Amino acid sequence: MKDELVIYPLVGVGSLKFGATKKEVEAYFGEPNAVETIPGDEDFLGVDIWSYFEPGHSVYFEQEFDERFTNFETDDESAILFGKQIFSLKENEVLALMKENGYSDYEIVDKDEFDEKRISFFDAQMDFLFDEEQTLLQINWAVGFTEEEEPVWPE
Repeated sequence: MKDELVIYPLVGVGSLKFGATKKEVEAYFGEPNAVETIPGDEDFLGVDIWSYFEPGHSVYFEQEFDERFTNFETDDESAILFGKQIFSLKENEVLALMKENGYSDYEIVDKDEFDEKRISFFDAQMDFLFDEEQTLLQINWAVGFTEEEEPVWPE
């Protein structure tokens, strides 16, 4: 990876933007440790997931969008969001940080299927997963979409 792990909602990570090709992602992060393909069905064309075990990233390429980079998730404790080391913040601090930066359309799900609390910011296409002690476990974020469900690739 060429830059520190800086999260840009709706844009990407570091200097790598949503919409990048697999070749561009590999040039940025290197070869993945594992590759998984989730097959599609009548509603979903499928997705390829590249996993990088250290420092804990997954990169998603949706087949519907020409296998372009559409989603990123991490549990890398050094990740930066709006100038803050996001994994050092508790739930209320994450909520405040997002609101301070213009994101206010969110939902809190107290327990998901993995017994984790999830806070989803729809206007940022971001999910934050917390444990019972309000410790941030994982963040995932994605490209934005139009009302017609077309991706809004960053420039």
